[in-house]
Amino acid sequence: MDTLSIEEVAEDLKLSKRSVLRLARNEKLPTLTKPFPGGFRYIIPLALYLEWKKQSNGKKSQNSSLYDASFVKEQQQEWLEWCKKGLLIGKPLSETTIELYIYCMGLYWKFLPKKNGQHSIISKENLREVFGNLDAKSFSKKDNIYKAIRSFTKYLIAKNYADNELLNELSTLKPRRFYPPKRTHLSIEGFEKLLEFAGNKRNGQREYDRMLTIATISTIGFTGLRASELCNLRLQDLDLNNRRLFIYLGKGRKNRYVGICNRLHECLTKYLQVRPKTNLENLFVSIDYQTKTPVAFNKSTLGKKIRRLAKRVGVEVSAHGLRRTFATVAANAGKPINIISLALGHSDLKTTQGYLMTSQDEVIKEMQGW
Repeated sequence: MDTLSIEEVAEDLKLSKRSVLRLARNEKLPTLTKPFPGGFRYIIPLALYLEWKKQSNGKKSQNSSLYDASFVKEQQQEWLEWCKKGLLIGKPLSETTIELYIYCMGLYWKFLPKKNGQHSIISKENLREVFGNLDAKSFSKKDNIYKAIRSFTKYLIAKNYADNELLNELSTLKPRRFYPPKRTHLSIEGFEKLLEFAGNKRNGQREYDRMLTIATISTIGFTGLRASELCNLRLQDLDLNNRRLFIYLGKGRKNRYVGICNRLHECLTKYLQVRPKTNLENLFVSIDYQTKTPVAFNKSTLGKKIRRLAKRVGVEVSAHGLRRTFATVAANAGKPINIISLALGHSDLKTTQGYLMTSQDEVIKEMQGW
């Protein structure tokens, strides 16, 4: 059998002897061991070496396409289509997840090193660079980028543009949380103050915009809906007679009902009286004041409304913070946690427990009454 020595392979590959030995020790090169007194040495069967070299060159050629930004961006579009159709993991991903992936890939491209000749577009080195350009406290942002990149890498592997080794390398950069998560919520007094300020008309504010703000904030605060669930509510999902809301395909593509309390019932009744006539099926619609036409209410508009209002009130809260507020206020009022969990659409009580925010002042006040 024809064989080659480590030195001959090193000369053929234009590598150092040490590099070839490393390939042999890591079993990445087809080798046999030939014993001699006091040890052994590697020999490489010629036929196996030529086949290995052919496959290795093919893999290099295949992976070289990942250095081409235009090619990678084209693959990114197809990857998102795969995600929408469920071709990657066996089930379609939600629109919210797709939007998050698009946002995260945008951040990845934004912080990608400008001079990128040494590494492929999707690589451990580039992901480390991207993370280095983000705030050290931004765990959720890093985690979401990591998940998007892993999903995209799985697609590249499925298309034979990358191999599992890339996925293993990326796994070493899985973000870890070093700082406690920032969780905003309001006390019952803070929530009432938010509603009070929402009801006060500002100079230049249109009446419908004021009513829309009150209705949307009240709906989250009194039902605990997610921002996406609120924006996806349809007129047909509102049943004022039976005092309930139908949440169609919430997170995890699960349906559920939530109840409508007296104050929310009154608020939604008033909102429907001023809601513009439109063919849109969305319960909540905003007005495009350039075209003067109703458009579907979205999370961006909701976020801006809450931020502006919170700034006026002097508090810090988000749409998700209002969802936490609902859970905390309900728990402090003695409502059963299993009911709160079902209202929030949680499948695990531990998730609900993580939503309950109790301050030191609330603990002291409660204990003083024991």
